[in-house]
Amino acid sequence: MNPPLSIVTIVKSRVRQLTNLIRSIEQAAPLPLELVVVWMAPPCSESLITSSKFDIVHKFVAHDNLPIPKARNKGFQACRSDNIVYMDVDCICPAGLFGHISDKLQRQRVVTAQMRYLFNVPEKINYPSLLNQAITHPNSGRHLIGQDTGFEQFHTMLFAITRQDYNSIDGFDENYVGFGVGDVDFATRCEQAGMSLYVIADKVLHQFHPRVDPPINHLFDIVNNASLYRQKWGFYPIQNWLEEFAREGLVNEDFHTEGLKVRRLPTKEEIAAHMTTRPY
Repeated sequence: MNPPLSIVTIVKSRVRQLTNLIRSIEQAAPLPLELVVVWMAPPCSESLITSSKFDIVHKFVAHDNLPIPKARNKGFQACRSDNIVYMDVDCICPAGLFGHISDKLQRQRVVTAQMRYLFNVPEKINYPSLLNQAITHPNSGRHLIGQDTGFEQFHTMLFAITRQDYNSIDGFDENYVGFGVGDVDFATRCEQAGMSLYVIADKVLHQFHPRVDPPINHLFDIVNNASLYRQKWGFYPIQNWLEEFAREGLVNEDFHTEGLKVRRLPTKEEIAAHMTTRPY
């Protein structure tokens, strides 16, 4: 029998989504050993939430910006199990997810699942009903289900990794601050270390939240983090975002040769115009 898993999630203000994540985990079989919740906000009444089915451990990271890599690392360091699943707070999981992850998780392999996207934040957790309402990302057909592959389709909405592999690449690089790129760097280091990505057939649901596409509201974070990534790896990540920033005059068009520089900040009107109701 496989040992139970520890689960890590981080949250700032999406308390309803966190509650739904917990309710879905409570319906799982087998259950995890624990859920470690790292709050990127001061303690509040919701940060006392518990479950009768498994332990919930609350940790806190205080920072002026979004301390995403630091929060993720704090969660992993708090886990009791050597087999760890990171889940975005927006996730809703199928009942058999953790058993299927345990069956496939091993050294030098990162395990993930298929994602389906909801148009709302559900009031009740009925996975079969919600799955019927969810849609597929148009690019998800490129996933190779049940095979070891590269990290082109890696995302931090859901992934499982052994503690040994996580420690071998020193977790998430905390030099990345705020939004964006830290997850790309993590995937790059996994691949450089010889790991593979394995996609199981389970479909994890992602709850809706409003967002800006591309995320011009995080312009400074993305520019700084993309520049750091280029220093480490010799090329820019997330080039589709950077090229859109350049088309809109937010960064220099010759960034590939001259380095990335912020030319101006987006206006409130531009940010509002980029708000999307697409769930992915």
